[in-house]
Amino acid sequence: MKLAPIAFAALACAFAAGCRTTKDVLDDCERNFSAGNYSGSTAELVDMADKRDGTQLLWRLLAANTLHLTDSCEDDAIRQFDLAEAVLQKNDQMSVFAQGGEGALAMMTNDRAFSYDGGGLDRIFTCVYRGIDFLCLGNSDNARVEFNRAAQYQRNWLYDRRRDIAAAEKKMASDAAAYMKQKNVKNVNVGKSVNVAMSDTSFGTKIRSKTGFDPATSGRLDTLPQSAYVNAYAAHLAGVFRWLNGDNALDDLKLAAAVKPHDALLSRDFAECDKGMRPSNQVWIWVEDGLCPKREEWRLDLPLVFIPYANRYVQYAGMALPYLCERACGASSWSVMTGGRTSHMQELESVDRLMRAEYDVYMRGALVREITRTVVRVGVQVGLGIAIDNTKDDRTKTALRITQYGVAVWSAANTAADLRSWTGLPKRVMAMRVDRPADGRVVISGDGMPVAEIQVPKGNTLVFVRKTSSAAPAVVKTVTFPN
Repeated sequence: MKLAPIAFAALACAFAAGCRTTKDVLDDCERNFSAGNYSGSTAELVDMADKRDGTQLLWRLLAANTLHLTDSCEDDAIRQFDLAEAVLQKNDQMSVFAQGGEGALAMMTNDRAFSYDGGGLDRIFTCVYRGIDFLCLGNSDNARVEFNRAAQYQRNWLYDRRRDIAAAEKKMASDAAAYMKQKNVKNVNVGKSVNVAMSDTSFGTKIRSKTGFDPATSGRLDTLPQSAYVNAYAAHLAGVFRWLNGDNALDDLKLAAAVKPHDALLSRDFAECDKGMRPSNQVWIWVEDGLCPKREEWRLDLPLVFIPYANRYVQYAGMALPYLCERACGASSWSVMTGGRTSHMQELESVDRLMRAEYDVYMRGALVREITRTVVRVGVQVGLGIAIDNTKDDRTKTALRITQYGVAVWSAANTAADLRSWTGLPKRVMAMRVDRPADGRVVISGDGMPVAEIQVPKGNTLVFVRKTSSAAPAVVKTVTFPN
């Protein structure tokens, strides 16, 4: 394949665009999050969200995230989360793939042509953070609404994923057929080529070694256990809140304990609530540690063995896929000291694991879409190549070659992975419940170094700690309910 001139032309197209890319903005956000400069990206994120384009939701979530971590900005954070929620509700009424992408035959470009939808994890954390901010503002009623909404998103997770998959499959089939008709491409069995690629062992090994996604087994909704996608942190927090407020907390605490059956804290809270016990002078501490995985782009060529007799006619057969790049913890170990006694915190939830589950479900469709795009684009180049071989007129040959080259350049310029994801979420969540010490002093340490010292009043207190990196200062929020 003539990759060098094609790639050069594609890069020239990208350079001509001349604006900050999504990756540029996300990389700046990462630097600010890692440095603890939480408000450093807020202004740009709000400005970009206010453009109300297909990536508005992501910018809203990140802007709200930065405000959530900035002192005394709960009202502003809630306002941005509210705007994000409006987009989420629109997407819940109709999949972004059903809404259509930017431009005709949008599915033939890449997944970035469609609005950012936000997965189930985005929806749940939106509710969790709004709930926490409402609690900090003393508004328990609105916090209750948010935790109710988070529970509903947990229940809807499978349905929403199935709906999006079906909408994407329908759109891909429609656009691929229309594109081939537009380019007068015939005798290209797209479905067969996709099936051959997806079932090929060597190709699957290559995909798995780079992305961790196994085309044979990963992301299958019919075999995915509830524990793979339920956010135990959200369920536990909602359950504790309900318990302390005299609401029905059993469903939330039972769900958290069910998906984490070996977690002593979850088992204890559920058991005590089930027995009708009322907490008194208890302190629950949740530490949101590190930063969740981000998406990076991987470019590769689709092996032309999947497209018989194509080699001599193909100038570009590239494809691009996202892969998850895990990031570091804020601290490798966490502990809590009360009354001169130190206890080690345990991991309650791995957000890395939850993101992996959503990524695998996304990739099951995305890989098929990317193979389909490549097969169709190659089919166009092959059709033009055959036409060149069967044409004697030099002017016609030249016109066909120019068209073939243009298709290759267009294909290379539009080969891109969708790197959009909410990168400000934690890597994991640690949790602990302790008795309130007589002096009310609670010290939370990471890797043996104190990161937060809290004076806890009498009553039942919820403590939220966020530490995005080892270099970033901790953000601490507390809420106390009467015994």
